[in-house]
Amino acid sequence: MNNGNWTIEQTKRLFSLCDKAKKSGKSLGEAFSVCAAESGRSVNSVRNYYYAQTKIFSLVPDVAKKLGITLCEVKREAFVPFSGDEVKALVEHILVKKGEGVSVRAAIAEISPDDKTALRYQNKYRSYLRSHRSEVEAIMAELSSRGVKYFDPYKKSGADNFERLTRYLAALDQKSVGKFLSIIEKIT
Repeated sequence: MNNGNWTIEQTKRLFSLCDKAKKSGKSLGEAFSVCAAESGRSVNSVRNYYYAQTKIFSLVPDVAKKLGITLCEVKREAFVPFSGDEVKALVEHILVKKGEGVSVRAAIAEISPDDKTALRYQNKYRSYLRSHRSEVEAIMAELSSRGVKYFDPYKKSGADNFERLTRYLAALDQKSVGKFLSIIEKIT
């Protein structure tokens, strides 16, 4: 197990694993996993340490050079924030699709060019519901004023459960419905 401190040898080993992974076309995540297993640390701890050290070594490259550490070129895509109109369109699309009975993931899949974008949309939608309730309610009010059916993510789902139960019972044969009702009768 580790005590939280990294030795120079462990740091060199981590950067060596990352360099090998990068040169062989593998992800750095594989190197982080190997190092985590060897050091008794979590993968996230190893990843965080790696990026913190990379930043330090890039500011003071002589230290990395003296230690014999090769820095991998890590290309990160620039962060592109959502515009207000994009968020509004995303939330509106999902609320309308959910109102039609489509899942959030399926609604997002309709407008996403790839899995990475879909995950970005899903995260934005969930965080927006959590942190911007008044804006979501304004979108719902606008949809309502236009006569568009939508899903209210803040409404308790009691009616939805009743509707699900009704559909479930409708799909059963008479014998199964009888068994279900006799069970319900016993517990009430």
